[in-house]
Amino acid sequence: MITLRAAFVYSILMLAMASHSFGQQIYITNEPQKKLEQLDLATGKLTTLFAIDGEPDDLTMDSQGNLFYSVPSTGTIYRYDPATGSNTVLVTGLKYARDLLIEPNGGTMLIAMYASGEIVRFNFTTGTTTILSKKLVTVDGLAYDPAGDLFAVANHNTIVQIDPITGAVLKTLELEPHHATNGGDGMTYDSFTGHLWVSHDGTLGNGLIEVPTDLSDFTLYQTGKIAYPDGIKSDGKGNLYIGAIWTAVEYNIPSDTVTKSFVVKGADGVSLIPGTD
Repeated sequence: MITLRAAFVYSILMLAMASHSFGQQIYITNEPQKKLEQLDLATGKLTTLFAIDGEPDDLTMDSQGNLFYSVPSTGTIYRYDPATGSNTVLVTGLKYARDLLIEPNGGTMLIAMYASGEIVRFNFTTGTTTILSKKLVTVDGLAYDPAGDLFAVANHNTIVQIDPITGAVLKTLELEPHHATNGGDGMTYDSFTGHLWVSHDGTLGNGLIEVPTDLSDFTLYQTGKIAYPDGIKSDGKGNLYIGAIWTAVEYNIPSDTVTKSFVVKGADGVSLIPGTD
């Protein structure tokens, strides 16, 4: 098992806490309430932005500030513009599409096809989709690291590294013995630690999993302290933001502490609002 790195000594902890994002706001997909929401983590104010025709899952944002979210039951991906309030269908016919990831080039987006075990690539210019990877059993969270390495949560309990060109599986890391649908869910790359972080609901207990990008090992944090964690994003400053069904949570990595937690009753996907930290 890996441990908290020596870099997280007292001086680094103090620096991280000093840069703590007291003014951060986040966007949230609320699955059971079928809406997009905005949460101010300084005040706890929760605002409804848009009523959705279906139960949304994941949420991501492009460099222009557009939000993209999935509705698995209809296989539809939508684009929502927070500046204008406009909501448009981006692509449909992708049954059980869940987690989303804008690729580093900004021109394409990856879509995790949960039930079919495929990763689909959507081209923003042409509006077309192609299958990147298949036969992964199920697919949940997706993440790139700065080196351009692509990772996914596959078959509930396994982190896989995937060739972003061929779709071939390059490496695997099993988190726990397979048990029904339990295991990893959302995933994000965190530049503060240089590691992947995965939301986890499995036989090891609910919590957050830290995984080095060489997939050599993993460490579980906050066991049993974050109920049903799902969507997860990093601010690169030592903080993670998690949609945990009944709550939206801010977690500080150096101190291994849940620093903020707000009742949301349906939080799933999350995305940080730029300029609010």
